[in-house]
Amino acid sequence: MKFRLLFPVLVGMALAACDTPNSGNTPTASRSIENASFRHQVLSRGVVRSNATLAEDFIGLTFALESGQPLTRLLRYEGPIGVAVRSRSLTPYVRDLDALLNRLRREAGIEINRVSDPELAQIHIVAVPSSQIQRVYPGAACFIVPGETSWNGFRNRPRRDRLRWSAQRTLGTTAIFLPTDSTPQDVRDCLHEEIAQALGTANDIYRLPDSVFNDDNFHSIVTPFDMLMLRTLYDPSLRSGMTKAEVSARAVGILDRINPQGRGVGRVTRASSSPAWKSAIETALARDGSRNARLRSADRAVQIASGMRPQDHRLGVALLTRGRLRMSSSPDEAAKDFEAAHQVFVRRLGRRDLRAAQSALHLAVAELRRGRFEQTLSLTEGSLETALRGENAILASGLYAVRSEALTAMGRGREAQRSRVESLKWARLAFGDSDGMMAAAQAELENLGVEPEVISRALRP
Repeated sequence: MKFRLLFPVLVGMALAACDTPNSGNTPTASRSIENASFRHQVLSRGVVRSNATLAEDFIGLTFALESGQPLTRLLRYEGPIGVAVRSRSLTPYVRDLDALLNRLRREAGIEINRVSDPELAQIHIVAVPSSQIQRVYPGAACFIVPGETSWNGFRNRPRRDRLRWSAQRTLGTTAIFLPTDSTPQDVRDCLHEEIAQALGTANDIYRLPDSVFNDDNFHSIVTPFDMLMLRTLYDPSLRSGMTKAEVSARAVGILDRINPQGRGVGRVTRASSSPAWKSAIETALARDGSRNARLRSADRAVQIASGMRPQDHRLGVALLTRGRLRMSSSPDEAAKDFEAAHQVFVRRLGRRDLRAAQSALHLAVAELRRGRFEQTLSLTEGSLETALRGENAILASGLYAVRSEALTAMGRGREAQRSRVESLKWARLAFGDSDGMMAAAQAELENLGVEPEVISRALRP
């Protein structure tokens, strides 16, 4: 299940935080604006991490649910897997789905294909209004249900008769319910996480740094770590119904065979999962709480993460969360949190990590407000490749928007225009036409002096 814990940065939020004036003489665009799209690359296999540590992560992901309920047996599909898109409103996402299934075949070695006949499908993808999803699971963006193929079937079935994940001996039919009225970024993110979890990696673990199986929601696409977990799950030496002890006895050997990068790598001490930190960060991120209550929870999350030994990315997540909550009332304190979060992410995960890119955007906004434009450009330029590689259109749009503001303030109007147009292109991919985003984008393009026919091409459905 994917929860709506807000770390994507809206372009409007980034620009609203900037008080630099727009120049009134931005030159007319000299090139057509094309629709933005991701390259959907097949990523390299393997993770440079101790296979013994990876085996622990694998057991944690496959022998427990997000609720904390333990599973007594391994669950996966036995045989080819068919995926059916059951709602016409999801047609625009078929290309994204096909790219994901191609990666699952090539990176995880899973025999999985999209099928046109629902009778041949094991996984059924169904579009449902967000309001109905919220009635079932408040706070969820999307979720999976075993034993179902349709929303009506799920809703009409008495709760006592619904198939529980833990009651299965092998995976059979599963429905994935996606929102019909959310942003395209949300839908694409849901496709990745829910399909990966529907294959048997059912848990989410906050301490995982490079995974969609982490409810902090920084990663938009299934990562090499996730693919390695799925490749382990579908290794021929495992089968549905095996006990935790049986799988634990084989996991390191499987990983030594399929992940040579992890052979002989020493184990690194890691801070354990923290239910207290999980509770604090989720309260801080919940949109329905009061600001003061959320800020107190963010303070608590920072305190708990600061005491972890060793400290890890969870400290950065807590600092970034607190900084966001302080932006309007205490911008200087927020800037300190963003800088500290960025240092944590870079030190622990490297500059190419998505969390580092998110914190770089927040820090860039703070630097822009201080009039430190070169620093703003440096922070955003170094993060754009990460945003695009991670297929996060919201982050890419925000980075380009902040760059545009800095370039405008420096008198570099032509470069500012190019960045603004790039921001609007990625905003369209991120938000579609939800909540008037494209109307605002069109107005902004017109203000830049872009010709109507170019606007039409950029914003066409």
